[in-house]
Amino acid sequence: MPALLTCADGSAYAPSLYQYTAWAAARLAASVEVLHVYPPAVPFYIPPVNFMGDPSMGSASLALPELTAISEAQEQEARSAALALLNDAAAALRTAGVHDVELTALAGTLPEVIADWEKPLDLLLLGKRGESSSAQQKALGSQLETVIRHSKQPVLVASHDFRPIRRFLISFDDSPSAHAALRHVVESPLLRGLPCDLVMAGDPTEENRAALDSARAFLQTGGFEAEEFLMQGDPETVSAWEIASNQIDLLVMGAYSHSRFLQFFIGSTTTEMIRRCRVPVLVMGGRMPPQHPGGAS
Repeated sequence: MPALLTCADGSAYAPSLYQYTAWAAARLAASVEVLHVYPPAVPFYIPPVNFMGDPSMGSASLALPELTAISEAQEQEARSAALALLNDAAAALRTAGVHDVELTALAGTLPEVIADWEKPLDLLLLGKRGESSSAQQKALGSQLETVIRHSKQPVLVASHDFRPIRRFLISFDDSPSAHAALRHVVESPLLRGLPCDLVMAGDPTEENRAALDSARAFLQTGGFEAEEFLMQGDPETVSAWEIASNQIDLLVMGAYSHSRFLQFFIGSTTTEMIRRCRVPVLVMGGRMPPQHPGGAS
């Protein structure tokens, strides 16, 4: 059975994240696990002291159990807050139609926990920004880039506002990661049956046209209705027309692609792409095996 892992942090993106989780769970017929990672209690450090001849050493030796008790209390408080957040997530998912939800709270950092995750996992879902951020802030969550770079699975980064996904865009630059994205679209039920735009920015050369035609043929073989666009000119005009005119609800891209279209449309790095994009982004994890160009044809 496919498995989804949703990383909840109580941010302003949480309501949208849970709705996208419910959408993905229904599309994949997948189980859902919600993870909240909370910071471990900071251990107290007592520097070594030479107590030779110091009559007060007895009171100092009694401080260590007291500090340990404070640390344990902090850990318990953080875990209680994590469980409350997870229960809220479960309630939101039940409202959205997901009734079988596993809840997990772990101490540590999100990149470390994801890197050590041993359960089978088909899709990782995250909000764009963390609990201390807002939708108006330009910076992404501090751990998001690290998680994407080290993920072995596709990562869906939720936008601030949920809207049903009816049409998606694949940014294609004929790179290995772009072919990996094509293959995932075709092999996964997540987007099956939805129309898509296949966009490549570049000069109208025979090489570019052949690559785009091959990518479109691959999508059509997989049952997708795809319109292809090889666009030249002002990248700002291209991106504005594509999103606004064609009502795109989801961007799909390879891991850290650097095509001309992407460099302007949403940035020269994956972080910049996600930061500027107003719709959710499905990006291939940085540790997913790349598909060599031509392999999707």
